[in-house]
Amino acid sequence: MKNLSSLLGLCLLALSINNTAAQDWSGQGEVGLTKASGNTDSENFNIGLGFKKEMDIWSHDIGIKYFKSSADGLDSADSLSADYIAKRDLSDRSYLFAGINYLDDSFDGFTEQSSASVGYGYRLYDTEPMAWEVGIGIGYRDTSELTKLGDGSELEGKDLSGATLVLLSDYRNQITDNTKFTDYFRAELSSDNSFIENDAALIVSMNDKFALKAGLLIRHNTDPAPGADETDTITSLNLLYNF
Repeated sequence: MKNLSSLLGLCLLALSINNTAAQDWSGQGEVGLTKASGNTDSENFNIGLGFKKEMDIWSHDIGIKYFKSSADGLDSADSLSADYIAKRDLSDRSYLFAGINYLDDSFDGFTEQSSASVGYGYRLYDTEPMAWEVGIGIGYRDTSELTKLGDGSELEGKDLSGATLVLLSDYRNQITDNTKFTDYFRAELSSDNSFIENDAALIVSMNDKFALKAGLLIRHNTDPAPGADETDTITSLNLLYNF
């Protein structure tokens, strides 16, 4: 991805907020790999990193995900995303948030999508087994349609950048001592194209450090680029490591 270096630089900048040391952050890393050969040769690879820091009234979350899938030597999916959100508590339940999001998906028919948002969040439930918080805000998304020419070059088409209404939902439920269900929803609603993403996962811990994670990621564009589908679905089975 051509903006990978700048993206990683952005994440490193976020990690240095308030000059905090790296050991003040907690995190998770995950990786999944499947390979099949025979009538069809296919490979599926995904990797993810997540970092979190909580202070008295502030919290910071960073997430990076990369998916790559190929069949018979041809890419069938190639996607990189990164998200950062900062929250400032107003009370035990309410808070203000500011976030930035980045998505580079080679097959969605759009250029690299980046967005920024600010808004208000509220914790509907905040108990030991279950937590659920929702948010609403305003934002701006920068993207345009992408046309691939016959010679392999790319040409930007209609500009779809503009203001968005942002809706967020973050649900977590500790079902048993070692089994947890999570569901994160984000929608960027606009008049040209609304982008909706839902990331659900079932996590089964093997010990304090390792867990197995089954995930289902759905991305939906209400007005996709010509020749592109409205909905992309990515399923994964990963080994997760807590650090």
